[in-house]
Amino acid sequence: MDCIYKNPNAHVEDRIKDLLSRMTLKEKIGQMTQIERRVATPSNLRDFSIGSILNAGGSVPFENALSSDWADMVDGFQKAVLDSRLGIPLIYGTDAVHGNNNVYGATIFPHNVGLGATGDPDLAQRIGVATALEVRASGIHYTFAPCVAVCKDARWGRCFESYSEDTNIVRKMTSVISGLQGKPPEGYPKGYPFLAGRNNVIACAKHFVGDGGTERGINEGNTISSYDDLEKIHMAPYPDCISQGVCTVMASYSSWNGRQLHADRFLLTEVLKDKLGFKGFVISDWEGIDRLSKPHGSNYRYCISAAVNAGIDMIMVPFRFEQFLEDLTFLVESGEVKMSRIDDAVERILRVKFVAGLFEYPFSDRSLLDIVGCTLHRELAREAVRKSLVLLKNGKNPEKPFLPLDRNVKRILVAGTHADDLGYQCGGWTKTWYGLSGRITIGTTILDAVKEAVGDKTEVIFDKSPSPDTLATQDFSFAIVAAGEPTYAESAGDNSELVLPFNNNSVISTIAEKIPTLAILISGRPLFLEPHWLEKVDALVAAWLPGSEGGGIADVVFGDYDFTGRLPVSWFRRSKDSQIGNNRLAWAESVLWTNLITSSTCKSFESHVKSRRKQGSILNAPGSVPVEDALSSDWADMVDGFQKAVLDSRLGIPLIYGTDAVHGNNNVYGATIFPHNVGLGATGDPDLAQRIGIATALEIRASGIHYTFAPCVAVCKDARWGRCYESYSEDTNIVRKMTSVVSGLQGKPPEGYPKGYPFLAGRNNVIACAKHFVGDGGTERGINEGNTISSYDDLEKIHMAPYPDCISQGVCTIMASYSSWNGRKLHADRFLLTEVLKDKLRFKGFVISDWEGIDPLSEPEGSNYRYCISTAVNAGIDMVMVPFRFEQFLEDLTFLVESGEVPMSRIDDAVERILRVKFVAGLFEYPFSDRSLLDIVGCRLHRELAREAVRKSLVLLKNGKGPEKPFLPLDRNVKRILVAGTHADDLGYQCGGWTKTKYGLSGRITIGTTILDAVKDAVGDKTEVIYEKSPSLDTLATQDFSFAIVVVGEPAYAESTGYNLELVLPFNENNVISTVAEKIPTLVILISGRPLVLEPHWLEKVESLVAAWLPGSEGGGIADVVFGDYDFTGRLPVSWFRRVEQLPVNAAHNAYDPLFPLGFGLTCNEKKSLN
Repeated sequence: MDCIYKNPNAHVEDRIKDLLSRMTLKEKIGQMTQIERRVATPSNLRDFSIGSILNAGGSVPFENALSSDWADMVDGFQKAVLDSRLGIPLIYGTDAVHGNNNVYGATIFPHNVGLGATGDPDLAQRIGVATALEVRASGIHYTFAPCVAVCKDARWGRCFESYSEDTNIVRKMTSVISGLQGKPPEGYPKGYPFLAGRNNVIACAKHFVGDGGTERGINEGNTISSYDDLEKIHMAPYPDCISQGVCTVMASYSSWNGRQLHADRFLLTEVLKDKLGFKGFVISDWEGIDRLSKPHGSNYRYCISAAVNAGIDMIMVPFRFEQFLEDLTFLVESGEVKMSRIDDAVERILRVKFVAGLFEYPFSDRSLLDIVGCTLHRELAREAVRKSLVLLKNGKNPEKPFLPLDRNVKRILVAGTHADDLGYQCGGWTKTWYGLSGRITIGTTILDAVKEAVGDKTEVIFDKSPSPDTLATQDFSFAIVAAGEPTYAESAGDNSELVLPFNNNSVISTIAEKIPTLAILISGRPLFLEPHWLEKVDALVAAWLPGSEGGGIADVVFGDYDFTGRLPVSWFRRSKDSQIGNNRLAWAESVLWTNLITSSTCKSFESHVKSRRKQGSILNAPGSVPVEDALSSDWADMVDGFQKAVLDSRLGIPLIYGTDAVHGNNNVYGATIFPHNVGLGATGDPDLAQRIGIATALEIRASGIHYTFAPCVAVCKDARWGRCYESYSEDTNIVRKMTSVVSGLQGKPPEGYPKGYPFLAGRNNVIACAKHFVGDGGTERGINEGNTISSYDDLEKIHMAPYPDCISQGVCTIMASYSSWNGRKLHADRFLLTEVLKDKLRFKGFVISDWEGIDPLSEPEGSNYRYCISTAVNAGIDMVMVPFRFEQFLEDLTFLVESGEVPMSRIDDAVERILRVKFVAGLFEYPFSDRSLLDIVGCRLHRELAREAVRKSLVLLKNGKGPEKPFLPLDRNVKRILVAGTHADDLGYQCGGWTKTKYGLSGRITIGTTILDAVKDAVGDKTEVIYEKSPSLDTLATQDFSFAIVVVGEPAYAESTGYNLELVLPFNENNVISTVAEKIPTLVILISGRPLVLEPHWLEKVESLVAAWLPGSEGGGIADVVFGDYDFTGRLPVSWFRRVEQLPVNAAHNAYDPLFPLGFGLTCNEKKSLN
């Protein structure tokens, strides 16, 4: 062969040397770059020599994508990189941490804590073999597994990812690597990466090192220990992984004695690579290097230099790859990062690619598809479930065991939140990052399993929360109650209470008083077992997070197999003992009214609320819901339950429940979803905004919720910002006009109402929140949570100007920004929060932090929590969105007040402000939900209003190939119309982020009308509508289409995940548009939260182009306009750049040269700009 590197018979090291000698610096740095699939366009992959792609948890080709769909996608990416100069294949990575858990229909195995309970390394290896086959069936080469952390504190949100608190158990279970990668032959070089063949996957031991030992179990926190203890406890599993040829090791987000692991050369290079002899590559965690500067990624060049020089070889960027490539190139050319360090990193990456056989076999093996979710794998998962179960109690005395159960009794009651919920059974990292509730994949719930296990004559009654009448009137032989935690992952799972949520304690106790009861706990860690029900139940089983095969539980409780599981972690007596081995968790005795906790937490802490009854407010994180597809009535039941708990206190002070209802009550299934703010800014219609506020308030109050974290009144100065769509405009005056939404949400104050005093008109209104104070839309390079550099005059004139408008409308609350102003973090800026906002602007409501917004005031985040609290509260934060570690917050703030570091006058001021809002809102008089509002949720009137908003938001950018030949409006009575594109029939993409979950979802996620639905409704009876997402050449050639409507755009995202330096169309959409437009007259509709790059090669070909923003649930508004029932009236609320290199581009800039200027918009009737 001409090239040694292409010769499969050549020695791997010779192939590496040959290929490395041929590579340019650009190609080398490209190999070190791992990007997220949503920005992986063919041109990016090819032009930048990208070395690796990954998908975030929940980032999927489309909803319920099968392994074959994933393989299609991955093979498409691979084809793009192979068409480069050197043809270096890419590695595609995914978090397949308990089976190929992102893929619909895959086998989901128990999470690691359950496997640790089996103590069976052979089982772990067999699970690795099965997982590898299912991962490879989807075309994926690389899994970010296993986690070999030694968990020393059950409060840690990743406890379920650890096999045990016992280092020896974790070491044994590293056998999973030999399952995933195959077992190296005897004499294989130690430390050298190994992969047996095409049925195996590249594994990743993580997170190096000490992530399970952080103080108080804080995720991404600080592990304080000697090196000897670090080596003996936390590092010990890594030599076992390395001896099995593990190909990659991931660095930990956490710190060791204050030194961040992503920048620790001693541990990453001197220990891991030199001392332990690891020859594979070290990969960063997701945006792991960004955390090396504050705000995250603000000094990105420093982050890159520190991480790469420390020993990170591949960087999980995942979005801002162009900046990464540019900055690392500069660092090498300037000598700050040596070429030898780049060569070492690339050698390691290429070594893994050669060892993995990717040069010989880059594409998926479709023969493996039939093995996904096969009977053999599901039986293996069922075996794992059986062996993982730990029997904690059996009978009320040793002489009378309760288990096994009799399968032939007359009637069995099955109850509890987790008895028929496959999502809860699987836990986090299933289908999405945080997991979901409901029948989310293929599998067997505990209820399914019980029904299959019992005799033909046995009746099984399921009642999630049985009424006293059910318990009294039915003759049950026994009850099986399955209860446990909601799904979570990482920091969202950090929990200082560890009690059963969802009122499960009461359910268990009530049932066990009447019926002999087996309680089954579904959890990723030990939970507090309330003595009042622990004594009553007859048996108790810890089932961990068993995955998709609930049949394994029935196998054991009905006696087909005996219990063999052993606790992999100590089970504490009290939640204050949850730090394993140290028995300490301080409880605050004095509770102040300045804490805000999440509903997912508060569901966990309902018993705590009842016993202490001093929480001031609750919120739900996006996606944290009572049940999957919960209706407004379900939300009202939950909120009223919380309210009842706090009202039964000494003073009976009602709580405020808050939610991110930012474009309708967007967490609630069936609610009306309005266009996101950028679309409303395009309408320029403050009356419309006010009417939308009124409708939103009614739908929020119907769900029992009192408070929305809206509106965002940021002035967006850079389209790269991941929250661009939350801003009405780059023009301060437009944003100021649209603050009229506040009067819609809260009601309009009467003339003469005191300026700055909070206002709420009545029970049909909600407390609003102007956010994020101040300057969040002006950060450098549009970095979320970044730094806004400006004079005070510019800050006041550009970014602060909307706030006096909100305050004059009586806005009740204002949220501080994550961002900084000239390097000063807003959450700690007393000048802006107190002297300006409260004193100068005379704001009398309360200032609330953002989600864990005070934590970034120390490094690592939240590590010096007492300092964070002191700084934020003294700066002027009145209510703190904790949201999980509220016990520590209460204890620390109590100490700070008693020590004088936070004056009592500051506490009194904060509480006065909070109480002022509660009194103004009428919560003392009307604390509970108004059920008469339920019928208004998603009503026709509101959907018509949303449809009107869509119509008015549409901006016509092109209409015909010449001014005399307009293409729009379309003829609805033509013979045949082609509808195409990723976004034509996807309600999730149409709604965008902050819909159902924080980052949004793809698919038919709620009730509404897609653009395809709307087109079908709009056309004449004789018109045929053909839908094909990506039409084949055969379709285009053989069908006689009058015209095509191609709907494309961005995937759903929110906040930092939306930060994007490229702003190009994903999903191969440019090619789809170009191919269709070459054959058929084409209208392109862009669904996006901001301007995107419009490729000239298709922009010239298409007849018309419409910017539809993120229109929400009512796609009918688009059909109304494109078919001519209404004309276009929308104007660009942001300047549309020609090239990303122009960014930021604003109308106020001297060198203003946009593709379409601020205020641009054509009409069908006039064929000219409205500008």
